[in-house]
Amino acid sequence: MVSSLLVDALARPSVLLQDLANVPDDAQDLPARVSKYFGDIFASDDAFNEITQLGLETPPESLTPRSLVRFDAMVQDTACSPEIYLSKRSNGECGGWGLNEHDATDDDQSPVDYNILRECNVIWAVSIPGQSPWSSSQGDLGVAPSTTPAPSPLSHKYPLPSTTHLGVQMKIYDSTLAEPIRTTDLYSFVGILTSDPWHTSSETVAPTLVPTIHVLFARQIASTIVPRAFPASFESPVREVREHLISWVADEALAGDKLAAEWVLLAVMSKVQSRAPPILPLSLNLTGFGPSTASNPKLTHVLSQLVPMLAVLPLSLNVVNSTTFVPESKDEDLHSGWLQLPKGSLCIVSEVSMDEGTVSQKGVYNLRTIQDTMSNQTLDYVFPFSQFSFETDISFLVLSAGKKSPFFRTQLQVPLRGSRDTGLYAPDASLIRLPSPETLSEYRNLIGGGKIANITLEESTAKFIQDDFVKERQAASSKNAGKTGDVVTSDDLIIRMMVAKLLAASYHRPEVTREIWEEAKALDERRKARLD
Repeated sequence: MVSSLLVDALARPSVLLQDLANVPDDAQDLPARVSKYFGDIFASDDAFNEITQLGLETPPESLTPRSLVRFDAMVQDTACSPEIYLSKRSNGECGGWGLNEHDATDDDQSPVDYNILRECNVIWAVSIPGQSPWSSSQGDLGVAPSTTPAPSPLSHKYPLPSTTHLGVQMKIYDSTLAEPIRTTDLYSFVGILTSDPWHTSSETVAPTLVPTIHVLFARQIASTIVPRAFPASFESPVREVREHLISWVADEALAGDKLAAEWVLLAVMSKVQSRAPPILPLSLNLTGFGPSTASNPKLTHVLSQLVPMLAVLPLSLNVVNSTTFVPESKDEDLHSGWLQLPKGSLCIVSEVSMDEGTVSQKGVYNLRTIQDTMSNQTLDYVFPFSQFSFETDISFLVLSAGKKSPFFRTQLQVPLRGSRDTGLYAPDASLIRLPSPETLSEYRNLIGGGKIANITLEESTAKFIQDDFVKERQAASSKNAGKTGDVVTSDDLIIRMMVAKLLAASYHRPEVTREIWEEAKALDERRKARLD
């Protein structure tokens, strides 16, 4: 049975807000009361899912002003100037949340009571960059948009150029809600929809009207978008699910190369495990794709069916020399860049369309930015007189036409050795043969669960690995006396440990065992054999 309070909150949020404000209490505390009140009404998933969701299928202009809406978004800019508002209108009713924006009684020249002035935080949020349609609650509706979405008035604030998206101004009245929010965080913002001016520092440019949500409450979204569990339960044995997943990726995207497909699986599950010491995502370079300027690698289409957030950075001279890769503040307005992506994203850097020519100074900076982000998992935000580094957590997969990447150093390189003449490119995703929805769900569950895994290592296994490494190093030194090319280094041990943990995660095993360690060694040896 649906409660009348839920019905009223969905249909008349402004009325409920005013009713709450009329209850005697400290007005300074009203924003926190609002957050709790509406958060409690929509605490259950069933109630939460009743809220109209903004998206390309349901753009702001298709809805009635002051509707209750939800926007699943990435926070793009938190440095917007805060706004001052009257917490109480001249008629004694509550102010804020857009309630008094068109109130004629507040437009007179009567003295302002500074005791009722309050501040609300303003941020800019955008559609989640690279979000795969299947991971959105709107993604599989199979219905046409109610109206064609208007182009975002501030398209420079979205990281993926020429991509249709929504950009929305958020006004947050509860300071305790606003304080922890950081750029690239993912949130479901719930509030009252209006159209308000977007103010800039330029005195010559008139304010632009933009979609605005007066936030009532918000929920943070997990980096997997869809909630996952580890270890997860599967209809079939996890080893069987894993093997079928690798075979599907190999057959549909990599001309039957199962070894490359297994390394791709591990790479997309990789994440930041620690900052000190730095245990960062494994970067992978797949080589031997051959050049293509007309079609996309099939791998991008296949992986978009498996991971919730995938951004393709198609390197060309024009992209490298002319576009922006890092966020940059201009006239106190933060412009986005290709790499301003949410934590948990997969970024495919495709070199296959890179043509010959001169890389400009800006291009060199952009290429170096990719390398630095890949190596350090930090991204610079550029301001007029300074720049600051912010932490990221992005998995990188570099696709190269030739035998190696001409621009980037990755921790791992795998040359493609396709066994089928099926081609590596496709103009669009329609040529990809998909498994059943149930099977796809199992694949996504395996990857998503593995992504959140926290793999442990028992002391006895750690000692076994250490002793095994010492033996291997001694054997390699004896075999290659006087040579340096095949010496086993401490870096090899670190990478193999990371691979072993990723293998355990891919099997949904909570710890590294001796069996998994041996499998990690064998997998790495097979990879290295291709490099000879």
